Amino acid sequence: MLESFFYAFLPKKSNKKPPKSMKYRKTQMGWVATGTFLPVILFLFLGYVNQWGNNPLPLIPFLVLTGLFIVIASLFYKLTIELDQSVLKLIYGIGLIRITFKIDQLEATKIIKTPWYWGLGIRTTPKGMLYNIQGSKAIKIEYISNGKSKLVMVGTPEPERLIQALEENFKE
Repeated sequence: MLESFFYAFLPKKSNKKPPKSMKYRKTQMGWVATGTFLPVILFLFLGYVNQWGNNPLPLIPFLVLTGLFIVIASLFYKLTIELDQSVLKLIYGIGLIRITFKIDQLEATKIIKTPWYWGLGIRTTPKGMLYNIQGSKAIKIEYISNGKSKLVMVGTPEPERLIQALEENFKE
C-alpha cells in the first residue's frame, strides 16, 4: 500500500507526442520538494502508528499535518513548461496551479543563473517573478502583452532549447 502511494508521485512515462502546434513541452521533477515532504509524511505516519515519545501524536493533529504535507507535496512535485502558439504555460504538480502568459511580442530572452537564496517554487525576487522547481538555471523572458512590457523568469534544465522554441515561435 505504501509503495503504491510513492509511485503516485512519479511522472508517468507516455508515448504520446505533443500536438503539432505545440512548440515546446518539458516536465521536470521537484526532487527537493519530494525529498523533503515524503520523509516527513512517513515520519508522521510511523510516529502516529507506533505512538512514539512520552506525549504521542493524537489523531486529529496527525491527520491535519499529514494532509497538509500531502497537499503541498502534490502541488509542487513537478513543473511542466508548455509553449503553444503565443501562450507560455507553467503547470505545477497535479495541475491545480496553472500560470499562463500570453505573449504578443517577444522582446528579449536571456539565460540567467539564479542564486540559491532566491529559493524554489513561485517566488518574488529583486528582479521580478521567478517560477522554478529545481536547479539554478532560468530564462529571463521580456515580452509585450496587451501593450504592456512584462518580465518573467522561468527555471528549466534546458534553457537553450526553451529560448530556441520561443524565438522560433515569435519570428516576425
